[in-house]
Amino acid sequence: MIIGPVRRRLLGAAATVSAGVLLAACGGSGAASSQGTASGGTSGGGGPGTTAASPTASPTPTEMTTSQYVAAVATIDRPVSAALSAVATGGSKARLNAAATALQTAAGRLDAVAAPAEAAQDTQDLSEKLKTLAGDLQSLAQGQDGDGNPVCAAASPAVQAGKAGSLAALSTQLKAMAAAGHPAGITLPSFPKQQKRSLSTGTYLRDTDRSGNGRLTIENGGDGDAVITLTRSGSRSFAVYIRKNGSYTVRGVRDGTYTVYFTTGSDWDSGRKGFTSGCAYQKFDDTLKFTTKYTSTQIEYTTYTLSLYAVVGGTARTSDVPPGQFPAP
Repeated sequence: MIIGPVRRRLLGAAATVSAGVLLAACGGSGAASSQGTASGGTSGGGGPGTTAASPTASPTPTEMTTSQYVAAVATIDRPVSAALSAVATGGSKARLNAAATALQTAAGRLDAVAAPAEAAQDTQDLSEKLKTLAGDLQSLAQGQDGDGNPVCAAASPAVQAGKAGSLAALSTQLKAMAAAGHPAGITLPSFPKQQKRSLSTGTYLRDTDRSGNGRLTIENGGDGDAVITLTRSGSRSFAVYIRKNGSYTVRGVRDGTYTVYFTTGSDWDSGRKGFTSGCAYQKFDDTLKFTTKYTSTQIEYTTYTLSLYAVVGGTARTSDVPPGQFPAP
């Protein structure tokens, strides 16, 4: 941490700067044959004879006609379409899991279908794509995307489901089957799109403790917008929004020792109080201590500068914070 020289001002003077700190963050099977000993039989020299039991072959499923196949596949339409529509209109953990179960059940039914030769590959491909999407929905219900990466706490499950590559692959498969003359009948709903909501730099999301003299300048040179939250004695004092490449000075910081938390990302959801995409949660390892000293003619107070990106000479270190432990603005 680099602390610059303290400057003083006369009471009533217009310009004031004091202690500065630069921080950086940055199918079936045949039955096995068996042998038995026949009683009372003789062969040649009179020794006992043996007879072998004939193996029993499993019946081969009768290949469906095209019309039978289309009718059989159509039975998966309603449950799959309904389950996905429920997710699209209001994703929740329960709905995501219910949709995953519906897709897995449908895939199981497809695996049991004796498809005509011309539709066999499509049937197998459709089953696999249903299973893949089911797995992605289960992951979303656990707070992860299809690649196992954490999903932002404020992200809409419906939006995340709509962005899944497995959903796009299923859509492509359904179109191909329809063009080939053996449609599956599944209707995919429209999912809500990712938004790009933002607030103006300097917007306070919390502002309950600014009656002092201290000043805090925040420079956001990171890849996304940011919300900086300061806590004192475990209580949130204020939180301010800084857009990407934006800078803002908080005035009136009261004396005390503060912990600085910041979250970055894009698409700020004011209702959920968080970024829905590309989110990260961190805090500065060092605290900020603001002090004020009065004399008969002078006031000395502390100022800090926080840089939310790597800078030469920066001395601050940061740590990741679990989303559940991050103080909401």
